Amino acid sequence: MMRCMRTNIVLNDDLVREAMQYSTARTRRALVEEALATYVAVKAEERRRATYRERLRSLETRLRDVRLRERPADLLRADRERA
Repeated sequence: MMRCMRTNIVLNDDLVREAMQYSTARTRRALVEEALATYVAVKAEERRRATYRERLRSLETRLRDVRLRERPADLLRADRERA
């Protein structure tokens, strides 16, 4: 179920004009929706990368004294690709 919230905002005309050059959006509403979707995607990717780094550090700490044939980063990457 998609819920929509109606709101009024003041947008910088120069910024909107410039953004429209990079977008296929034909309306300001579509442009704002595209911008929000892009923002969410970028932040989700940042979070995914941050948690990957945290998991990698944790794994490296746990395996510090263990000798492996492969680096922990390679093991995690292979595990991620299997999923």
